[in-house]
Amino acid sequence: MKTVKTIILTSIVAFLFSACQDVIDIDLDSIEPKIVVDGALTDISDSVQIKITKSTDYFKPGNYPAVSGATVTLSDDIGNTRQLAEIKPVIYAGDWRSIEGTEYTLEVEAEGESYVGTVKMPYKVSIDSLSFEPTPEYMEFTGGYLVNCHLHDPAGVENFYRLKVSKPNGSTEKIMYVFDDAFVDGNEISTQWDNEQFFENDTVVVELQTLAESTYDYYRTLSSLFEDGMIGTANPSNPVTNLSNGALGYFGAYTVSRDTIVILP
Repeated sequence: MKTVKTIILTSIVAFLFSACQDVIDIDLDSIEPKIVVDGALTDISDSVQIKITKSTDYFKPGNYPAVSGATVTLSDDIGNTRQLAEIKPVIYAGDWRSIEGTEYTLEVEAEGESYVGTVKMPYKVSIDSLSFEPTPEYMEFTGGYLVNCHLHDPAGVENFYRLKVSKPNGSTEKIMYVFDDAFVDGNEISTQWDNEQFFENDTVVVELQTLAESTYDYYRTLSSLFEDGMIGTANPSNPVTNLSNGALGYFGAYTVSRDTIVILP
C-alpha cells in the first residue's frame, strides 16, 4: 500500500525589534513617478478589470495619480483580442472569459510609452476539505478553534498557491498565505491559520488560489515589503513584476477554489 505523506504548513509571524544609539542622516533623491498596472485574470469571472496609476515620490506619500486616456488591449494565444474601456480614471474594464492553460498578453499604451505583460492561466487545484480543531493550550490565545485547509498537490507539476480566509464579519484576513510545492510535490497538504482563531457558530470561507508563477513571485515579494498590499509606494524597493519598460505592479492570473465550514460545538 502506498503511503501518502501529509505536510503541515503553518504561518510564522516574526516581529523584529532593533535599537540604535546614533542618529544617521540619509539624503534621499526625488524620483520620477512610474506607471503602476494592477490587475489579474481568474477562471471564475466573465470580466476583467485593470487599474492604472502612477507611483508616488518618496516625499509625496499617499498620492497616487490616476492615468487617464490609456489604450489597454488584452489578447490570448488562440486569437481573441479586446480593447478595454476606460470606465473612469484608473479603471479599465471589459467582458472576458479566461481559460486554464491559455496564455494572455496585456498591452498598455500610456503617455507615449508602451508596457507589456504576459501570463499563462494555471490549472486549478481544488480544496479537498476543511476541518477545525480546538486551539491548543500552548498558544498565546485559546478558547476558540483553528481552521485547517486540506488539498492534494498534483505530482510532477510545479504549483504555486495563495490562501485567503474570510472572517465571520465579512472582512478578509489581511495576512495572505503564499507558498509553493517545492518540497511537497504530489503530497497531501494541510494548512492551518495558527495566528487566527474562530468561535462556535462562526461561518468561515476559505479561498485557495492556484497562481501563475509570475503572480506567485509578485505576491511573495509583495508580502515581504508591504503590510496592506499597496503597490507603487515610496518604499526603497518594489515587488517582482512581469511588466516591461520599468512599469510597476503586475498582470496576474489564478484559478479559484472556495469552500465553507461552520464551527459547530
